[in-house]
Amino acid sequence: MIDTLGPNLGELYDLLHARYPGVAFRLLNYGVGATNIVYGRERLANGYEYLGKQLPSLFSTQPDIVLVESFGYNPLPPEVGDINTHWLALSHIVKEIHDSLPDTKIIIGATIAPNAGVFGDGAPGVSFDLQAKREHVDRVKQYIESAIAFANGEHLPLADAYHASLDGGGNGKLTYINPGDHIHYSDAGRALFAQKIFDAIENNGMLY
Repeated sequence: MIDTLGPNLGELYDLLHARYPGVAFRLLNYGVGATNIVYGRERLANGYEYLGKQLPSLFSTQPDIVLVESFGYNPLPPEVGDINTHWLALSHIVKEIHDSLPDTKIIIGATIAPNAGVFGDGAPGVSFDLQAKREHVDRVKQYIESAIAFANGEHLPLADAYHASLDGGGNGKLTYINPGDHIHYSDAGRALFAQKIFDAIENNGMLY
């Protein structure tokens, strides 16, 4: 989900630039498609290749702020772990950032909610029947909600697009979901998540 926000997180950059016109922001997108939180943790201290490009470790960039998204759309396969493994991985990520970059601030991100009625429709290589859609979406929501609970329990700033994108029936609102694959963001979805990240930065005084 983070990968599809673009190389410089354009919507977030625009919000920051409008609010702080005299400040030069460098926004780095460390999202990697179709990977889970275990690989996310590996990329903290290790360089990696993605789409033919070699990228340095996250730690080597010395970021002022790190957004750790929920990884909810890529839940752990059973042979790797479960929701408890995911929680522990989140805690390890936060601890390792604090240990290696004690001045770096952390935001936990909760992406837009999925929609069980249409999940994956139109996406290449994805074919779910209605029951499979419901089961997968339930897992995605469980992982996102766990990340939200983690942020609240650890008193970490939270960029919560998840609750803002839910409809009255507990599904993701279609306006925020890409109509081509019914998984990733629409333009409105990207704008919503960018706004929630910006709000988390502002509300927690992270640039002061």
